[in-house]
Amino acid sequence: MPIKPAAGKTFEYTVPVVVVGAGAAGMTAALAARDGGAEVLLLERDHTPRGSTAMSQGNIAAAGTKSQKAAGVDDSGDRFADDIIKLTRGETDAELARVFANASGRTVDWLTETHHIPLAVDMDWGAKLGHSRSRIHATPRKTGTELVSCLLNACETAGVDLITDAHVVDVFADGDGTVRGVRFERPDGSDEEVGCGALILTTCGFGANREMIREFIPDMADAIYHGHEGNEGDGIQWGMELGAATADMTAFQGLGALAEPARVLIHYIVILDGGIVVNINGERFTDESTDISGMGRKVTAQPEHYVWFIFDQKRQDFVMKYEEHKEAMEVGAVRKAETTEELAQITKMPLETLEKTLADVVAMQNGTGKDKHGRDFANETPLQGPPWYVVKSVGALFHTQGGLVIDGNAQVQRIDGTPLPNLFAAGGTARSTSGPSDWGYIPAAGLFTATTQGRLAGVAAARLTTAAEQSAAAE
Repeated sequence: MPIKPAAGKTFEYTVPVVVVGAGAAGMTAALAARDGGAEVLLLERDHTPRGSTAMSQGNIAAAGTKSQKAAGVDDSGDRFADDIIKLTRGETDAELARVFANASGRTVDWLTETHHIPLAVDMDWGAKLGHSRSRIHATPRKTGTELVSCLLNACETAGVDLITDAHVVDVFADGDGTVRGVRFERPDGSDEEVGCGALILTTCGFGANREMIREFIPDMADAIYHGHEGNEGDGIQWGMELGAATADMTAFQGLGALAEPARVLIHYIVILDGGIVVNINGERFTDESTDISGMGRKVTAQPEHYVWFIFDQKRQDFVMKYEEHKEAMEVGAVRKAETTEELAQITKMPLETLEKTLADVVAMQNGTGKDKHGRDFANETPLQGPPWYVVKSVGALFHTQGGLVIDGNAQVQRIDGTPLPNLFAAGGTARSTSGPSDWGYIPAAGLFTATTQGRLAGVAAARLTTAAEQSAAAE
């Protein structure tokens, strides 16, 4: 999709800031630009905005928020950055990780206080999976669809102009990389061309583009993709055509908790709270309480490429407060076994091995023995079954984490390290903080970077276009 020359081009109308993609990153960017005094046009290819945000759990990692303080959580952006750098084995951009981590708390507080999005720290997650503090925030129903709805309402209240069914297909730019406008197509075949003072790309990543997956993440080329079908890498490709640098294109968020055959997410709290994951032989094969993203590869590598999540009545009762788990129950993804023998029949696992696995786990939870996979069972309430609850799960690719290189203002950078004049990116279109692979993904990093980078992009784009308008007026 080559960039079109803007020389001699006239547009039907011009808006100071155009945002492409109405997910969490795009809507947050639009809100920030409006707060900065800029008129904003938000373009979304779907009839109803949803994207990867709606498919997620709606969790946002943020540090130093007022919600954390009210809950007694002592946290800071620097501590969050340290966690990110440690999890990525130092292979992320440490300076940018620190910038974004320190901006995350302000972003969540701003969304809550200025735009009335009811985000609060979810203490159920705790300090796990790379987080040294409870810092995952969510809306009351703890779903991505609710977060999208809240953001849409906020955009409408703020006066953001949103056009749906608007598939951006062309970007017009000068030879120096200054973007002048875009063209978008409607479902009826008509199109519109709109000029802009700044362009913010929030089209997410390239998980749905099999050609790009084969190029950058070849070992996931045949993996199940559980993401939005519109994540074709458009924004990343436009940036590259303009001379932008990319980084960490091999990074992605994997999933090892996708119910089969229903293909709905299993809430991982059932495992973190004491449940286990076993393969078809009835054996545990990893420390399932760590590396939640890396579980995608690990699950896929098991015999027959699927596993079983097993938990008891206590965990079942606890997780029923989550809408995600209720959905899994409604579609029959979660099955109940009244006896261990029935559990073996449902899963077709050898009973003797299954009984030994369960007994070993309970013993370790009671303080006897050490897990050969390294899981620390010491602080977990022992599993108390039967009855048992079980879910068949497969591994999948959720969304990519590499993208356009941006600076601390989310402005896109050229390969030579200089900024493109008026191009910004956020969320899946921009490089995340996850390093080069799946093991560096810290839980809720997707929406952490989407909202934080989105806010920074909106602030910077508004500042740029407002300054340009003031300069033009002075002349």
